[in-house]
Amino acid sequence: MTGKSILYAEDEFTNRKIMEIQCRKFGVKCTLEEDGRQALERCCRDYFDLVVLDQYMPGLNGDEVARELKKIHPDLPLVAITSDDSCVPRLKATGFDSVYVKPLRADDYKELLETYLA
Repeated sequence: MTGKSILYAEDEFTNRKIMEIQCRKFGVKCTLEEDGRQALERCCRDYFDLVVLDQYMPGLNGDEVARELKKIHPDLPLVAITSDDSCVPRLKATGFDSVYVKPLRADDYKELLETYLA
């Protein structure tokens, strides 16, 4: 996985730190954003091997960011993270490759990285 890069957009500080720590363990560059608008702008400027988006964020929600990203980068792997398990079908229909439901454990972050960056 070394040399890969991800963007992780999440408004919760603790979740961002957990992902950052897991990425460091695997030698993955992790760019963190706090809201959807910042995430979309960053994806338009920089290349990422994977984008992970929280569904409910300030600015734009994850599904709104995903719709725009799929227009620009149709093959970019997108993963949603949400605390609302009822929106999983809608998120998958939006174009997310997979959806994880919070709360996530460290093993979930590890699985996510191994699945999409191995």
